[in-house]
Amino acid sequence: MEKGFDVFDSCQTNGPVDLVAFDSDKIKIALYDVKSENFRLTGPKKGSRISRPRRDKKLSKLINMIYVDKDGSVREGKRKNAKA
Repeated sequence: MEKGFDVFDSCQTNGPVDLVAFDSDKIKIALYDVKSENFRLTGPKKGSRISRPRRDKKLSKLINMIYVDKDGSVREGKRKNAKA
């Protein structure tokens, strides 16, 4: 919403996306899957983020990831194959 999108919540509990964002000025639609951010508590990778896969592999190039931390901070996931 901060970026000028109209945001709609998913009406299904087990669908491939949680949020649909629509920008009426640019006629652009963005799909988001929201995950809670968790960190490893033990082991050699203690403190590192735990990876959460997308629910639908076929739509992985269309669906953006959003991670929410325990304190409420939000970050958008980055694709491994994204070009800078």
